[in-house]
Amino acid sequence: MLLPEDERIDIAKLASVFSDTTNSYKFYWLLAILDSLRENGRTRIAMRDLSIRMIASVWYPLDYFKLSFGRQDSFKLIADFVSDRMAIDNGPMAPGLVDQLRSGLSESDLITLYGKVGNLLRFVPYRFIRPFFAQEIRAIPDYQVNVRLVELANQSSKAPYRFIGDDIELTQDWFTYLNQHQAILRGYTQWHLVRFLQKHNPNVIGLTEKLERPGVRILTTASKFWKTYLVANPNLTCIYSRQLINQANLSLDHFLPWSYVAHDQLWNIIPTPKAVNSRKNDWLPSIDLYFNAYAWLQYQGFQFHAINGNHKLLEDYHLFFAQSLDSLRDQPFDWFRERLERQIIPHVQTAQNLGFPYPFKI
Repeated sequence: MLLPEDERIDIAKLASVFSDTTNSYKFYWLLAILDSLRENGRTRIAMRDLSIRMIASVWYPLDYFKLSFGRQDSFKLIADFVSDRMAIDNGPMAPGLVDQLRSGLSESDLITLYGKVGNLLRFVPYRFIRPFFAQEIRAIPDYQVNVRLVELANQSSKAPYRFIGDDIELTQDWFTYLNQHQAILRGYTQWHLVRFLQKHNPNVIGLTEKLERPGVRILTTASKFWKTYLVANPNLTCIYSRQLINQANLSLDHFLPWSYVAHDQLWNIIPTPKAVNSRKNDWLPSIDLYFNAYAWLQYQGFQFHAINGNHKLLEDYHLFFAQSLDSLRDQPFDWFRERLERQIIPHVQTAQNLGFPYPFKI
């Protein structure tokens, strides 16, 4: 992935910032700068402002989606601190996480949070611009590098910013470039971030959907699928609680939590009462207690719609099983169950390794 050229600045140096990256800090440093520019449009930015923006960006992949950033990364402890101090509102109408952090944390907790991020800011702002002055600092001892980088950045316009006390100030050419190419730079940074995350989460699915706050989920197809089935099967009961399900209490549960799979494919969605779904939250269900009932309900739901010719609702099954719908319809339950088991069981183990709670049972 290439960055747009600009004759006024050295784009190759910016491209080299993410070479041989061993932790996530520089990705989130640049994303925080872009976020600040998009919101405020000012050249001078307080490093405290950038620090809280970094935390707001890393909280979702680390805490909500439970990704690993590797052993060398200290963001996990900071994200845990936030989660211990406040409940994050992930609703579609909720304020952005930056605003929630500023309003939801006490003054003392905010000071503590700034202090924790401050440990990272002793290095990140300087390491980010290091490629721009590689020749000038080649023979300098490590303990003197940061001081020299500040001097070099403040004496020239080669790097994207200079240092003014506890702030950074973007140089005019870089300010123009970062504003003009916001979308491309954000995509470029996230592309490198996904590559970084793939190394530390090799078995995790949907990484590209786990970088930011989850968007509004559209469950129209799943709702139609199970509401139609429920009309024809009014004695349907919940696989977890054995409670009767009706149109009034119907809720759609992701058997593997949505925050793990990050998709709404039908083979992973089953009907439950609203209270049960709320209680299950992002827990992994007990495989011993519920897998057979889940597989049977899925099989019954698929067969019902296949027999009634509702093929438009069944595309997810066609893709999941890599079989034509006619072929799937002819398969016995044991075959259907075994194919589901091949997919579900490894993901349950991977999700446990990431920290998703197990087992949910009633």
